[in-house]
Amino acid sequence: MSDVEKAAAPVWEPKFHLELKTANSNTFYALVDQFEEWRKTQPESEDKLSDGWHIITPETAERLLLKNPAGSNRKAVLANIVYYAEQMAAEDWPETGQPLIFDVDGKLLDGQHRLWACYLSGVPFATYIVNQRKPIKSAFAYIDNVKARTAKDALATAGLNGLSALTAQTVAIAQLYENKAYTATKKHRLPRMSPKQFIDYVEANPNVRRGAQLMAGEHASASAIIGHNDVAAFAAVKILDLHDEFTLDEFMNDVGSEGEEFGAGSPIAALQHVLKFNSVAKEPMQKHQVLAHVIKAFNAWVAGEQVKKISLRVDEAFPRFIQKQAEAA
Repeated sequence: MSDVEKAAAPVWEPKFHLELKTANSNTFYALVDQFEEWRKTQPESEDKLSDGWHIITPETAERLLLKNPAGSNRKAVLANIVYYAEQMAAEDWPETGQPLIFDVDGKLLDGQHRLWACYLSGVPFATYIVNQRKPIKSAFAYIDNVKARTAKDALATAGLNGLSALTAQTVAIAQLYENKAYTATKKHRLPRMSPKQFIDYVEANPNVRRGAQLMAGEHASASAIIGHNDVAAFAAVKILDLHDEFTLDEFMNDVGSEGEEFGAGSPIAALQHVLKFNSVAKEPMQKHQVLAHVIKAFNAWVAGEQVKKISLRVDEAFPRFIQKQAEAA
């Protein structure tokens, strides 16, 4: 094509648009239905991408989605598409070699979520293309028929086996806390983290590993009284971040001491009382509300304050761990 022809060629525009940040399942499936009706009007194309590495642009994604007729693949899920699109936009989509797979007739067998993510976000991605060499009856029975890799699996592979589940749960709480997604009565949803993001977070925050180890080991009695191992581990992480291991040991040793008299006004006694009541309550507190009580007790304890009880009002801001002024200076 000459330069004149290139200049005169129309600029490609996607046939369909959807704002992923505000989309819901209804709007997405309405778009999928529209796409399917449009697909039926398009001539069948026999062109194929060759086996090997390719850059998939939104224009290419639209063309490849035409090879994904309704009923030939499992139903696409918007949450997965948003999840992939966010990683693509963040340039966190390495060339792992996981391919887009097409059968001998050119129909898409595996990759529709990735293609929708590229198409609707406008972000290209690199991928390997595999065209099957011969027909395979019920090919879907052999593709993606194993359990997906979870954050726990990724952390175990990264060397945290034995504590991977607790570490993953602790990171999830950390994300909610750091993004101020907790309120006194509920927690707001955040974008789903990829397994790689969990690993990156743990590597950037070594106290996550240390906090999980301490609460699963020498402070297991305190974890048992708190009632949620991940809440206890996250509390340990923040105390390590803002103070030191000596402070953590002293606080958790007290929390885990059953039957010890701490005296009137003790934040430890007040925390133990509310946690003991919660352990037998017909409607126990939500996990993040237990965390709020632990935070309040620790803040009073580290500040040397006397309290009659630890409570959480429905109209108050979610508490934050404090650092003593003398230590912050």
